[in-house]
Amino acid sequence: MNELSRFCNNTQLEKLIMDVTCHDLNVQIQKLVSDYHKTGDEQLLEDAAYLRSEYETWWDEGIAEFVPPAQL
Repeated sequence: MNELSRFCNNTQLEKLIMDVTCHDLNVQIQKLVSDYHKTGDEQLLEDAAYLRSEYETWWDEGIAEFVPPAQL
């Protein structure tokens, strides 16, 4: 087995990081929505919407590249 095949290039690494971040974010949002359904606390829905908007601000999904807030 070629040793280099165990590593990924920068583009693949960025895609992997984005996939993991997106998954974690979705889990957090689902938890907030679930907690909202249990408690009726509207703040939980606002927090879920805020998380989604922050994600969309920080990541450019079209090219799977992290965009720091200072560059926006």
